[in-house]
Amino acid sequence: MDNFPTVLAICRTAMRTPNPTLTRNIGKLRDALSKQGLEDQAEALSLVLKAKQATDTLAPTRVALATATRERMSRSVHAPVDKESGAPLASIVFPEDAETGLEPILEVALSKAIAALVAEWQSASMLIEAGIRPPLNLLLYGAPGTGKTALAKVIAAQMELPLVTARLDGLISSFLGTTARNIANLFEFADRYDCILLLDEFDAVAKVRDDPHELGEIKRVVNTLLQCLDERRERGFTIAITNHEHLLDAAIWRRFDSRVAIPRPGAESRVRMVSRFLSGVPVEEVDISLLAWLTDGRSGAEIETLCSSIKRYLVMNGAGRKSLLEALSVNSLLSADHSGSPRQAIFAEGSEALARRLSSDEEIRFTQESMARLFNTTQSTISRWLRK
Repeated sequence: MDNFPTVLAICRTAMRTPNPTLTRNIGKLRDALSKQGLEDQAEALSLVLKAKQATDTLAPTRVALATATRERMSRSVHAPVDKESGAPLASIVFPEDAETGLEPILEVALSKAIAALVAEWQSASMLIEAGIRPPLNLLLYGAPGTGKTALAKVIAAQMELPLVTARLDGLISSFLGTTARNIANLFEFADRYDCILLLDEFDAVAKVRDDPHELGEIKRVVNTLLQCLDERRERGFTIAITNHEHLLDAAIWRRFDSRVAIPRPGAESRVRMVSRFLSGVPVEEVDISLLAWLTDGRSGAEIETLCSSIKRYLVMNGAGRKSLLEALSVNSLLSADHSGSPRQAIFAEGSEALARRLSSDEEIRFTQESMARLFNTTQSTISRWLRK
């Protein structure tokens, strides 16, 4: 189902004040998705229904943690600032201001796991009442452009909590002791309010303490960060993001209840991404398949960049079979360094070489009929190309 994360968030919100009709309709939607083979989406709705049933049995509602008394954040609240420069240490996005329709497209198993984690966060008070410590922090790591920050924003929107975002590289000061003080002030601010704290560029501070290239100051900073993370584990939700997980201190890893790798998209996810990013221009299924094939090994951000280039070309030069191939050729020339995308280099070799590669692909199936449509030629021509 398109926009399913938005539908899921609406269902979760509505189930806070459920009625028999609402519960029955969510059940019908779950069954319909299951019949369509969308088992991960059906399971996510089942978790919504099960979470409510468990809440009715065990008591507390809402996402308020029983172990902390925190204030509700209003728009008059401002993030703390660096006392030396006056620069804010974080930005604040309220749930009603969060962008919609930009949910990252994840692999099915990963999407299901994230949905389960969010369900646990939403049931934090219930778990505490049952004597179970809920996981309150999450580390997201992976290559740049794989959707880590977008995923954190979606989680905050689903939780209906303000997102306090701090780029840790922005907390670093040249003044001795100021960096550690900035981190302490940031955590003190987040602990005061009902919010999710997002630590972006986490590796900028959470580095290995025995790194010979680092001075003693970074070791003190890491120790401050460890102490703040320990205290916040009982007080509020925290998400940390890094592109360089290998730089993190081992003690930092142990502070996180959940550690999730966000991989580069697989074939199915790339097809869904291309479909989303090319919405608004006339393309066919075989075109989407070709672009999904070309972008093997690329991140979601890189796929979006390619699709934006194609959309610009098609809008300026007119849609059509010839225009799409021309758009790809132009993009291939403008992106001459193909070290990260060897398949795009093959595209530059010509239609015949590309057709032979497509015919042997095991992930995305191309028939002679679809390739004839793709290259705007006949099946007999495609057959001749493949025999060479």
